[in-house]
Amino acid sequence: MNDEATIEPFEAFYARSLDPVFRAVLLTTRHAERAEDAVHEAFGRALERWDSVGRHPNPLAWTTRVALNVHASGWRVWRHEQAEPPEVAVSDELPIDPFLLRAVWRLPRRQRQVVALRVLADMSAGQTAEALGISEGAVGAHLHRALEKLRENLAATDYAEAQG
Repeated sequence: MNDEATIEPFEAFYARSLDPVFRAVLLTTRHAERAEDAVHEAFGRALERWDSVGRHPNPLAWTTRVALNVHASGWRVWRHEQAEPPEVAVSDELPIDPFLLRAVWRLPRRQRQVVALRVLADMSAGQTAEALGISEGAVGAHLHRALEKLRENLAATDYAEAQG
């Protein structure tokens, strides 16, 4: 556990963590505006509790989990608005490749969550398991299946050629 002398200033944490948390939540939620709202709410909560969150073993994981929880709470209301999220007008403003983003959105929800937390938020298997309430083995299995499916889908669409 960090002592008070080594707590990173919140502003530095925010600057370093905003994009990874946003990408993780965006991949999971498939809705840019709602992901952004959830992320800002999570950072607001982190700021309010920075004395304790700053000492957390992984403040990035804490903030990402809070953002996912905020989105899940809102989703209970939003889901009645429309069954499937709109095809997001993916632009250069999003900090992730639009083609890859759409490919990840096609994965089942749990696989999207694992990819978001393990790859984008750079959480360990244990941290991801704890955040999602599943075992580390399940994290590995979901990640393996997700990456296999992504490889297949990207190969079928000649992703490498489209990027070149």
